[in-house]
Amino acid sequence: MRTRQLSAAVGLVAALGLTVTACGSDAADSGAAKTSAAPAASASTGQPATPADATPAAGAASTPASTPANATPAAKETVQAGAAAGSGPRKCTAADLNAEPANMNGAQVPDSQGEEAIELTNKSGATCTMKGYPGVDLVGPRGTWSLVRAQGSPQLVTLQPGGKAYVSITYLPYGGDGEVEFKVDRIVITPPDDTHQLTVQWLDVMPQDQTGATHPVTYINPIIAHR
Repeated sequence: MRTRQLSAAVGLVAALGLTVTACGSDAADSGAAKTSAAPAASASTGQPATPADATPAAGAASTPASTPANATPAAKETVQAGAAAGSGPRKCTAADLNAEPANMNGAQVPDSQGEEAIELTNKSGATCTMKGYPGVDLVGPRGTWSLVRAQGSPQLVTLQPGGKAYVSITYLPYGGDGEVEFKVDRIVITPPDDTHQLTVQWLDVMPQDQTGATHPVTYINPIIAHR
C-alpha cells in the first residue's frame, strides 16, 4: 500500500514538472516573439525618420537658390564694366555713310601712278569711328578685282555728324601700247568691320589690268581723316 502511494506521488511530481516546463517554454516562446517583433517595430518607426534624414539634402538643394542673390553684385559689376568698356563712339557702318567719288589729284598721267579717291561722309546723327582698310572691289566686264592693301599704319578716324573721311585707290593708269585695260563700271566699298556695302563710280583714267600680278601696283590705302 505504501509503495503504491509513493509511485503515485512520483508520477504526480513528474506530471507537474512537465506542466511547469511547458509553461516555461510558452513563456520563452512568447518572449522570443516579443523580441523578434521589436526590430519590426523599430523598422516601422524608422520610416518616419526618412524626411528628417532628407532635411540636410533639402537644405543643400536650397543653397544654389541663394547663389543668384549672392552673385547679383558681381553680375552688376560685370555689366557696369562691360558698359564702361563699350562706352564711346560706335564704329561707322555703311548705313551711317554716304560715299562719293572725290578726284583729289586731278587727271592722271599714263605710266605714272595716280589716285582715285572716295569721300565718306557721316550722314547719321551720332559720332562714329573707323580704322583700317575698307574692302574695295572694282567691278567691270572683265569681272571683279578685289584690291590688295598697301603697307601702312592705319589711324583711328572719328567722324562727327557731317564729318568726312577719305579712302584712296593707288593705281597704274591704262596707256595702250599692248596693255590690257580693266574697265571699271563701279567701285564697291565695304567699311571696316562691316558686311554691308557702298557703291560709287570710277571717275579717272581706267587702270591697267593687273589682276594676275604677283605684286600689283594698284592697291587700297588706309582710311584717313579730312584734311
